[in-house]
Amino acid sequence: MDPVTHSLTALVVGRACLPARRAAATRYATAALVAAANVPDVDVLYWLAGPLPFLEHNRGWTHSVAAAAALAAAVALLTQWLGRRRRREVSLRLLLPLCLAGAASHLLLDWATADGTELLWPLKSARYALDWFPYIDPWLLALLLLGLGLPALLRLILEEIGARRKEGVCKGAWVALAACALLAGGRATWQAGAVEQLESRLYRNRMPVRAAAFPLPLTPLTWHGVVETGSTFETLEVTRGRSTETFSTFYKPAPSPALAAALETRTAEVFLAWARFPHVEISPTHAGWRVRLRDLRTADDAPRFRRVTAWIELDENLKVIEEVVRRGRTADTPPE
Repeated sequence: MDPVTHSLTALVVGRACLPARRAAATRYATAALVAAANVPDVDVLYWLAGPLPFLEHNRGWTHSVAAAAALAAAVALLTQWLGRRRRREVSLRLLLPLCLAGAASHLLLDWATADGTELLWPLKSARYALDWFPYIDPWLLALLLLGLGLPALLRLILEEIGARRKEGVCKGAWVALAACALLAGGRATWQAGAVEQLESRLYRNRMPVRAAAFPLPLTPLTWHGVVETGSTFETLEVTRGRSTETFSTFYKPAPSPALAAALETRTAEVFLAWARFPHVEISPTHAGWRVRLRDLRTADDAPRFRRVTAWIELDENLKVIEEVVRRGRTADTPPE
C-alpha cells in the first residue's frame, strides 16, 4: 500500500498501545513505530538502478518476514541510540515490540493488496497476494483518519464528564482498528464471491482455467475480473451478485521463433515472474518484430502510475535490438 496508509496505521496502533501522556519516550516510540511501518519500502532505492531492477525487487526480500523483522530491530536500536545522544533514555523493551508491530502491519497491508509480496524469502521466492485492497483505498484511509480524530473528540467529551484522557484515546483508536478489520473481512468475502462468479460461467464456450478478482479503489463491491482460458484471457467487471455479460478477449499468441527469442531475454524473465496474468502481443515492424508484455490485472482505466509494460524489439534475424520496462505515462509508448 501507499506510504500514507502505512504511516496512518502506525499512528493509530501507537494511539491504541502507547500511553497518552506527552513524555519524550512516547514521542520517540511513536516516531520509531512510524519508521518501522515504512522501512520495508527501502526497496524503492532499486529505482536508482532502473525500472527493470525495481520491478524485480519491489515487494521482494525487504518485504519478507525475516528481513522486515531485522529492519524493525535496526530501527529500534537506532532510535534508542538517538535517544541516548539527546539524554532521553528509551527502553529497548518498549521500542522492539513496537517496531516489530509496525513492520508486521506493513507486511499485512501489502499482503492484502494485489501486487504480490515475497513474504517467505529466502525460503521461497513466490509472491503472495490476497487481492482485498487496492494500492490506495480511500475507505481504509477514512477509517484510519477517524481513528486519529475520534480520540480528540472523545477527549473533549470525557473532560466534560471528568473521565481520564487515556481511556478516550485508547478506545477511539481501538474502534478504528476494529472497523478496519471489519472492512478487510467484508472485502475478503466479496472478493471470494467475485472469483466464484468468474469461475462459474463460460466465455464463448471456453472453460476458465483460473480466475482472479482485483479491487477497484472507489467501489468496494465492484471488482476487475480476469479469467484465463486455454487460448485467451478475458477481462470483465464483476459486481456483487452478478457479472457483466460483456467482456474483453485477449488471445494468446501462437508459438513462433520471434516470440521464443523475445521470451528468452532478461526483461521478459523478470516481467513474467512479476506478472499475474501476463498478456503477450507480437507484431511485425519495418526492422523485424516488436513484442509487448503487460499484466492484465491492471484495468485499462487504472491510474497511469500503476501501469507497467515491457517492450522488446527484434531485428529480422531475431537479434534483440532493444528491451525496456516502462511505467506510468510512457508505459504504452513503444520504443522509437
